[in-house]
Amino acid sequence: MLKEIQDYLNDRFPEYWSDINIRFELGEPYRNGSKRRINQVNKRVNTIFEELFKPTDHIFLIVKDWGSYEDPMYGNTTPEYLYELLRERIIEEETLFDIDEDEDVEGNSIDVKIEFRFKVLEGLVSSIPYKKIFEGISHYEQGREPSIGQSVYILNKDKNILFHMYDDRGCIAHATSKEQLMSLYREYNDWIVDYWREYFDGIFKDA
Repeated sequence: MLKEIQDYLNDRFPEYWSDINIRFELGEPYRNGSKRRINQVNKRVNTIFEELFKPTDHIFLIVKDWGSYEDPMYGNTTPEYLYELLRERIIEEETLFDIDEDEDVEGNSIDVKIEFRFKVLEGLVSSIPYKKIFEGISHYEQGREPSIGQSVYILNKDKNILFHMYDDRGCIAHATSKEQLMSLYREYNDWIVDYWREYFDGIFKDA
């Protein structure tokens, strides 16, 4: 399953990305750490997710895990919480590397390999505790626990949609055709990140 998903991502969503996407604002205008912000984040992300995926859809949950120290500012204070939520699931995993750029002592650009664990599980949407997962992600930079610091992607190969909530600020829905995201663009247009609105209008407005 791991190679199947890696090959699929490399083909359809290289670097976990598609030019056909919509980015939604989740937390604004409420202040960081506030209950109102967390409540809005969870309401919006669940609404968007449930618009994309039905309870009977078959999905893959993809996790990139750098360990407890991937973020020196926040740290992953509850690194096992995600796996506690998934403890009854069969998770396949292997070690992979991201390539980042750095400079040596002489100022020359060098490539740095960053190790992470690539983990995949599959199942029906109804069998995945996605609300708890999204809540954990929303807690990560808000000083709340339990929190989830791993990067979590949700893939539906039948619909060719990749969904990623990156933190309490926002989430991105990627697709291979604009028709797959058109209903989101129309129904939740007010939630679209304004900074990218011109780009998204260029994709969907005249479709």
